[in-house]
Amino acid sequence: MKVRIKQPVPRLYFLPSVFTLTNVFFGFLSLTSTFYGRYRWAALWIIIAAMLDGLDGLVARATKTSSDFGIQLDSLADAVSFAAAASLLMYFWGLKVLGPAGIFFSFLFIVGGLLRLARYNVRTKSLPDRRYYQGLTVPSAAIFLASLVIFHPEPNYQTLNAFYLSALVVVISLLMISTLRYRNFVSLVINRPVDMRTGLLLAVVLTGLLFRPKYFLLLFTSLNVLYGPVDFLVLKFRRKTASRTIAQKHETGKPLDLKE
Repeated sequence: MKVRIKQPVPRLYFLPSVFTLTNVFFGFLSLTSTFYGRYRWAALWIIIAAMLDGLDGLVARATKTSSDFGIQLDSLADAVSFAAAASLLMYFWGLKVLGPAGIFFSFLFIVGGLLRLARYNVRTKSLPDRRYYQGLTVPSAAIFLASLVIFHPEPNYQTLNAFYLSALVVVISLLMISTLRYRNFVSLVINRPVDMRTGLLLAVVLTGLLFRPKYFLLLFTSLNVLYGPVDFLVLKFRRKTASRTIAQKHETGKPLDLKE
């Protein structure tokens, strides 16, 4: 007769889900604020939801309560709080003037976000390096668009500006489903020992948020979006330089230094 040993259930197993559901609550606030024309508040709720989205993963790992249920719930929350909320905000704030075309470009962001989340769910257990993400994350994309609204909360009524915004939405949507790698800055800060460089970076971040929040937020999110393409170009240049160096040493007959 086989004896089954019941594994103890962590007492705080529900805590990460509480953060996730609170994330959805702020995403819902963003949706309602958009309908009422309060675009600055809608963007702010998205940013708060993103902060909670980062906390639920940290709490799950700290309390050792990570589960498949939590992963699926987190993705569903991201679909509401970031994909849907940011898409609707972009339509009413800047793309509505384009008519049906504005609806299409707004919907394109939702499609990119859902595809990004579905790919992450499929590959989450086989990720070789959790220091990097494949493609721009949906919260990062939503925060970038929300920072545009916070920088200029008045709605757009000019067709030319709407075309610029639609092109930007297309680029962001493509970056989400791309295979470009993006650094996981949350794990970088959490897992890194506090030294002078880390302390200086945190001081700069806090100073920027306190004194020039909308400028700093737009700058930081823009650099985060550009990280993937810039990292791709840098890696490509390094590989090209390395292959050229190996070819030159091979032609001259010099021994290859494997450390290079």
